[in-house]
Amino acid sequence: MKHFTTAFLLLATTIALFSSSVAQRQKGTQSFTVTKGGMLDVSVDGGDIRISTWEKNEVTVNVNGYDDDDSDVRMTQQGNTIRITDRGGWSDGGTFTITVPSQFNLNIKTSLGDISVRGRINGSISCETSAGNIRTDDVDGTIDLRTSGGDVRTGKITGKSSISTSGGDIEVASSSDEVDVRTAGGDIRIGNVGKSMRARTAGGDIIVGDVSGDASASTAGGNVIVGKVSGHVTLSTSGGDVELSGGIGNIKATTSGGNIKLINIAGSVDAKTSGGDIRAELVPSGKGKSRLVSASGTITLLVPENVKATITARIRIRGGWRSKKDIYTIRSDFKEESSLRSEDDREIEATYVLNGGGETISLETVNSDIEIRKLKK
Repeated sequence: MKHFTTAFLLLATTIALFSSSVAQRQKGTQSFTVTKGGMLDVSVDGGDIRISTWEKNEVTVNVNGYDDDDSDVRMTQQGNTIRITDRGGWSDGGTFTITVPSQFNLNIKTSLGDISVRGRINGSISCETSAGNIRTDDVDGTIDLRTSGGDVRTGKITGKSSISTSGGDIEVASSSDEVDVRTAGGDIRIGNVGKSMRARTAGGDIIVGDVSGDASASTAGGNVIVGKVSGHVTLSTSGGDVELSGGIGNIKATTSGGNIKLINIAGSVDAKTSGGDIRAELVPSGKGKSRLVSASGTITLLVPENVKATITARIRIRGGWRSKKDIYTIRSDFKEESSLRSEDDREIEATYVLNGGGETISLETVNSDIEIRKLKK
């Protein structure tokens, strides 16, 4: 009898513990006691997921909008981890409303719905949805956000950021670490970045603040505008303008259908456009040769009066030489070292040796003008 009583009590205790950690097909609010630094793990077939933060050591979950006959929502607690899963049956209006401690980690997946995280999170965030938007506020940690059919917007991020979408815009308020973002069909806007930055889109503009590391940005159908960059820079677009407000490393800028504007550059430059003008403010710093090439636009180079550099400027003539050779000119604030007008080679060429010569700067355009001006401080 004693053994039977002990076994019965053990079974009852086990059932009670299981009931307190699992909630199935349960409407209303479920609560779980946790400690800071835990994990919320959500993997559901459908429904919006709305997460907010507070300072309590508690996770609350409210579930609404599913079919009682088909849905099976399961909530479990294992140590400091809360898991939420379902087995389908969600209507389009299904919603999970969840509150977690501000110092918590999130791993969120939904196949059909939006994901939002309101309130500052101190921890890592991973969110994935196949057909919805993702929105987070400030995050003191790393983020990994992925959606196949929506926009992604974040607040300030202190850790590494990886963000991707196949059909929407991406916006990051700022980051003190590395940023890697990509979209197949939208604009990208990023504030200041504390380390390296990489941004890619197949159909929109890319606008970025200052970057305290290397920067790479490419788009097939928009403008690329970047602030000051402390490292190497690669900017490219097939259908827009390229602008850089400052750089001290190796700068590469290309566009097939727009202008290039490079301001306050203290490194080397390789800039090329097939259908626009180039304007560059360059202070050669001994880091390599610079080359500015346009297939049909004006090139304007501005350098300091006291710089040591050797500049070669070349205008290639296409079409009737006799009618066009006097239309295009090379104009300069500096004394010309040598010049050439060749009917055989169909080009106009001039060389400028500044302050004894130094770093080579090559300028080349077709059927347009070249200007070399003194950079005013």
